[in-house]
Formats: sequence, structure tokens, C-alpha cells
Amino acid sequence: MNPKHLLQLAVILEKGSISAAAEHLLLTQPTLTRNMHTLEMQVGGRLFSRSRFGVRSTPLGETLARDGRAIARQMQAARESASRYKLGFHNQLQLGVGPLIGMALMPRLCERLAREHPEIALTVVCDRPQHLMEQMIDGDYDIVLAPAIHSQIPSDFGRCLLAEDRLGVFCGPTHPLAGIRQLEPQALDHCEWMVIGSTSPFENMEQELLAYNNIRRVRTQFATMSDAVILLSVLMQGRHLAVLPKTPLTLLQATYPLAELPLKRHIAIRNLYFWYRESLWESEAIQTCLNIAQDIVTEAGLARAEEPARP
Repeated sequence: MNPKHLLQLAVILEKGSISAAAEHLLLTQPTLTRNMHTLEMQVGGRLFSRSRFGVRSTPLGETLARDGRAIARQMQAARESASRYKLGFHNQLQLGVGPLIGMALMPRLCERLAREHPEIALTVVCDRPQHLMEQMIDGDYDIVLAPAIHSQIPSDFGRCLLAEDRLGVFCGPTHPLAGIRQLEPQALDHCEWMVIGSTSPFENMEQELLAYNNIRRVRTQFATMSDAVILLSVLMQGRHLAVLPKTPLTLLQATYPLAELPLKRHIAIRNLYFWYRESLWESEAIQTCLNIAQDIVTEAGLARAEEPARP
């Protein structure tokens, strides 16, 4: 099976027609059509159907197109790696990070990395932790800064504890509940709430925290997907509440001085980890990135429990 044919199939389904795909790929339509016939004979099934509205993939075609899209990503990554190497960046890292910790940690980490190690090229992608870990398993990232999504550490992964963390309920400094020392659960019954990611993997943990503190009525008015700036800016207006991790908000306190409500019980532990590929543990780039992240956490006075470097 020719990998180029899988890539071409992915382009056909993306563009919606063979003619548009042929133009994009700089091929003639007969050549592209012949390649698809060859691929169909090799796999023993139809890849897509045609109509006057364009092409429509079959289940088999969509499965193979996913492989084609993966090949396209790998080719693009290879081109980018070659380009960065020509520019003098001989160490390269792909890093994934959640929206809040990315906003809190990455500006300082990137600045120090660029200043102290100009030979390291860093690509940062911000997304939900669940997506990042899935993509890391697929080989998209070398490092992910995220909580423990899985009860078991995936194969070929290692992790280091960056900071002890927990969830809490936060609001802007002008919110009517900000500054109250003793808070009854009923005071939150008619409040407006926000969440960062309506399908977040931490939704159950958030719900458990609220239920454990007898907060039963939660009316969620807004949700932001993989964006921390909008969420924090709206919270600062003083109308909404949100369940958020403590560590990134501590790092952002100077810019976003949010207030934490005094819940009677805190059980939602959500420690922050530096995830990496075991095969890359000895690399200078991984060690440098880890050391800088640990320094930032220490300088901020955040709790970092003693944990072996490679549990």
C-alpha cells in the first residue's frame, strides 16, 4: 500500500472532490483517479462514493484517510524539523499544555529557554489535558504539562511532579461573596458559574468537590473551550464563579487577583505533572525544560512534594 495514496485519499475527502484535490496536489484528475482505483483494489473495498454534490467517504475510506492525515502531519513535522535545523536549532521539543497552566507558566518558561538555550526550538500547543495525553500517546508531543489523567502511567511515559495542586471555587475580587470568611452552601445556590471546557475530563472531579461541600444547585451560564483568557477576564468582572486549579491562579495572581471561596472541605487533589517520553529522558532538551519549569514553581513558592525523578 503506497503511503502517498493514503495521503491523497485524505485530501480528496477534505476538499470534497477529486478535481479540487488534484489541483491541490498538483496532479491530473486521471492520475488521482487511477491511484484511488489502485488503493481500492489493494484494500478490497470502496473508499468513497460520488454525487453531484461531491464525494462522500465510506467507513473504510474514513479509516484509511485518518492514516493519510497522520502521514501528512508527519511529513509536515519533518519539513519543520529540517527547516529549524538549518536555522541552527539542533534540539527540538513539542510541548502540550492545558490552557490555564499554559497561560501561567509558558511565558516565563519560553523566555528563559530562549535566553539560556538558544539552540533549542520549542513548539507549544494548548489544549484540554485529555486531548493532550491522547495525542502524546499518538506521538505528537515530547512533553505534556498536565494532571494525572490515567490511573496507570502509559507505556514509554515517565512523569515528574511539578507542583501539588487542588481544585477550589474562585471568583473575581468584586463578586459579592469575595472576602467572606464563613460561607454557607446555600449562598451559592443562585450564583452564575463558568467552566473551562464543558466536556472537561475533570467535570466529575469538580462535581464531587461541590457535592462534598453540599453545593447542589450549579447553574453554568458560560463555558470556554481551551481558552483561559476569556474565562479569567469574565471572572474578574465579578458576576461568576468557577471551579479551577489553585497552582496556575497563584502564578497569575498579580494579573488576575481572583478570590478563593472558603469551602469547609477540600478533597479534589489535582497535582500537576511534567510528562515525558522515557526514550527522551536523557536528552538535554528534556532536562533543560524540566529544570526551568521546576525553578519557576519553586520561585513562586508553590508546594512541590519530594518525589523520585522517575517514579
